[in-house]
Amino acid sequence: MPNQEQSGKVAANEKYVLLLEPHRSMSKRGFLILMLCLCGVSFVAGIIFLLQGAWPVFGFFGLDVLLVYLAFKANFKSAGQRELIEIENGHVTVRTFQPSGQESIDQFDAYWCRFMLDSEKLLIKCRSETLEIGKFLIPDEREEVVNELDTALYRYLNRQFS
Repeated sequence: MPNQEQSGKVAANEKYVLLLEPHRSMSKRGFLILMLCLCGVSFVAGIIFLLQGAWPVFGFFGLDVLLVYLAFKANFKSAGQRELIEIENGHVTVRTFQPSGQESIDQFDAYWCRFMLDSEKLLIKCRSETLEIGKFLIPDEREEVVNELDTALYRYLNRQFS
């Protein structure tokens, strides 16, 4: 959130910052508990099939646990994606952080920027350039973010805060 002065005026060094990150409802601890329960149930069920002579089924239970584990690990890795949007010094800067650690920076002139929703895509348009942000957000969140960014940009350009 931007810093505010009591007078309602914006100082020359005012800055608005918004961090966008994907929502993940399961914590690392929850993941561990889920995997332990899944391993336990699969092991018990596999032993039952093994005792009845259906030994190949035991391996498939282990394969199921492995596939669930890999799916969750990929999900947790993709949660490392972040987008940092800053409005400062007459510029709108978008820093995109990939899970691999790669960072990209896009900078636009704040006066010419507009935030908009176009067929469920959250876009920053600046003259002839267009950048999609928040691909990982759900439609309701995109609408909320575009409204917040519009308000922040208006306040920044007009040097006012409420």
